[in-house]
Amino acid sequence: MSSPQPIGGACSLCGGDGIWYDEEVEIGRFGALKICPHVLDLCRCGGELPYLFWDEDSNRQPCQCATARRRLVEISSMFKGADIPSRFRWKFSNSFHMSAPGSAVPLVAARKAMPVLEHITALLNDDREPQRGYLFCGVPGTGKTLISCIILNELILHRRRRGRFLNLSRKYFQQLRDTFSESSERYGQTFRIIDELCRLPYLVLDDFGVQRGTEWEMEVLYDLVDARYVDQRFTMVTTNGPVEEIQQLAGGRIYSRLVEMCYTVDMTGEDYRLFSKAE
Repeated sequence: MSSPQPIGGACSLCGGDGIWYDEEVEIGRFGALKICPHVLDLCRCGGELPYLFWDEDSNRQPCQCATARRRLVEISSMFKGADIPSRFRWKFSNSFHMSAPGSAVPLVAARKAMPVLEHITALLNDDREPQRGYLFCGVPGTGKTLISCIILNELILHRRRRGRFLNLSRKYFQQLRDTFSESSERYGQTFRIIDELCRLPYLVLDDFGVQRGTEWEMEVLYDLVDARYVDQRFTMVTTNGPVEEIQQLAGGRIYSRLVEMCYTVDMTGEDYRLFSKAE
């Protein structure tokens, strides 16, 4: 591949980060994060650690690819630990489409979500950190999880800060219960698990509101939301049910914090999956 041409001083492929996602697949289902071709053109170390080369005066110098190569290792590790479902793991802004395949008619939910994506793109372009998250509400199939993962992927890639996708299913609460069992590998790790989620710069809480569990589960959920609220951590929440369901959780204390820490985005519209199947 030839090197991309700079636009306004920044690479048109990686935006100046030195890292890009190549969608072309030779083996397997997904593409891969790679060093940008314009960085490889400047490489004189051959990609060998510690990324040094001998100059004309026989002095060892740091190669211009060193920062990008270390950044690639760091970002790859972040994506590995983000627990993003494979369907959404490598979805970025160009993965968001206004209409279903084979149709030119924009979907209602897509029109509502587009301003959110444009806002995040603007933040990435001027290095601002997002101050408020998003509460995506709507029926299944309107793209709530997709746009949450797109934003999470973009932030991890361009901000180089850790993020996590957490589906609030029974499995999550069972993992926490296991920490109280002496026979479990997670025994005694309750605080570590919850504290890590509280401190993450970016967090997606998927399928919020489906919980109909014990008082203990509601308190665990409240503590997580409250900690992120207090520390102003960027949080995205998706729910398939009406907002009224969230309002009832933990006596309304959870919703009270969510509406202050998140913009509410109503993504009620056509079910993208059913719409695509019909086409």
